[in-house]
Amino acid sequence: MSLLPDDAGTIPDEMKQQLLDLRKRVEAFAGARPHDAIAREAIQEAITGGLEGNSGVGCVILDPGGQVLITERNRVLAPRFRSDLHAEMSALNVYEGGHPDGGDLRGHTLVTSLEPCEMCTVRIITSGVTTTLWVASDIGKGGITGPNTLAPHWARLAQTQKFAQADCSKELSEISLKVFTATIGGVTEKMMARRT
Repeated sequence: MSLLPDDAGTIPDEMKQQLLDLRKRVEAFAGARPHDAIAREAIQEAITGGLEGNSGVGCVILDPGGQVLITERNRVLAPRFRSDLHAEMSALNVYEGGHPDGGDLRGHTLVTSLEPCEMCTVRIITSGVTTTLWVASDIGKGGITGPNTLAPHWARLAQTQKFAQADCSKELSEISLKVFTATIGGVTEKMMARRT
């Protein structure tokens, strides 16, 4: 029995067109907020992930000088099922995999197109990345603004880290949320198919 339907990496034509239209908006966007450029890069990764049949979330890791080190996206369903490969997890895996000792993320910034979920929040805390910024809030559901409180040991570790919404244009935040909402329903349905 297959763990995923044969079409796990495909998306409906209507969703594809919606994502391509959003990509055009991002490419044409010329905002002037401090984090607009890096927000655009995270959203582009999110769109690529969505076009691959995954949830539309993208992530970028910047070095202390603001240079892009890694761009990644959600890869839970495609190219093969990996329940842990949210965008932030994928980016941290690439970074840590490139450093025999796991690397040192002090002074680095992780930018994600959507507020990290609780699983990714704990992974980010564990990684020690200094600053985490998100383009679109996941109000009431995300790992930062959601209803759950960090366990005391996680809260203690997070004291030296900064978590905040990126200082980017409202339009980019809206586009980022649209990319996610356009893709999450199809992803949920594909994961439900694993259970039947």
